[in-house]
Amino acid sequence: MPIINPDKWNGERYYPISQFYKQEFGERILKISVSVADSCPNRKGKDGHGCIFCDEWGSSGNHQLSDLSLQEQIRATQDRLSKRTKAKKFMVYFQSFTNTYTKIAQLEENIKIAIAEDHICGIILGTRPDCLPDKIFPLLKQLREQTFISIELGIQSFDNQQLEFLERGHTAEQSIQAIQDLHLKSGINVGVHLIFGLPNETDLDMVQTAKTINSLPIDNVKLHNLHVLARTPLESLYRKKQFIPISLEAYRNKVILFLEHLSPRIPVHRLAAYAGPYNELVAPDWTGERSRPMQTIKDELKNRDSYQGRLYQNINSI
Repeated sequence: MPIINPDKWNGERYYPISQFYKQEFGERILKISVSVADSCPNRKGKDGHGCIFCDEWGSSGNHQLSDLSLQEQIRATQDRLSKRTKAKKFMVYFQSFTNTYTKIAQLEENIKIAIAEDHICGIILGTRPDCLPDKIFPLLKQLREQTFISIELGIQSFDNQQLEFLERGHTAEQSIQAIQDLHLKSGINVGVHLIFGLPNETDLDMVQTAKTINSLPIDNVKLHNLHVLARTPLESLYRKKQFIPISLEAYRNKVILFLEHLSPRIPVHRLAAYAGPYNELVAPDWTGERSRPMQTIKDELKNRDSYQGRLYQNINSI
């Protein structure tokens, strides 16, 4: 049975991605979110709307900088973070929309611009599992030899009915194939995004999701709670009382159950979504609090004397 390793997790009860980066690079690493993509294939034919939860900014980390060039975005954010935190190394996170939904030559140029900047030690690309053309794998493999590179796939769920509710436009089977292709054809670091708090979601779903991740070549996960932003299809359902956002307590319990069954080898980016002031959050209110949701989960893990991997079973060792 896996146990907490304070030296590895810095006293946390789950494996934070910050500790993985520190092991990989020898020091603290911060992310610089940039916005260069302006659409995704799921928005085509939907009057500009994509997924049920996605707003006009396409999950942008800071759309207020999107009018700047890529180089200007990197430098502006790096300067701000350096002054505030004294961090010396950074990763550029291509966050908004679907960053592989462009010409391969343009994607390569964007990445080259990013890694040429001072103090940049890696690249993270946000994209979809159904937007990985064959031409991208040789490029990713080549880039892996030059710098740390990771792709974060918006999987959101491995349940096809839930994917239909979210109007994702891809299937669970496509997600699994994309994960395997990235691992086998490029060898890069692969992360997945998951959404909890979906309608009719059960505890068994949490356990099965963790087991699915454990069985795949996934290197990290990022957790979100389904929340309502202004001018999204989900807002319409919320106003009609056809969607009720999950409470913080219920979400906390789902995350803990998921973590208990998740392999302790898999780092976790974050435990809950955060909607900043410009995201026009409609509900639930707690999604607009930066620290309380995460601290609530951490406190409950401690209260239960629980931790990531407590109920994990390595099927390869059975």
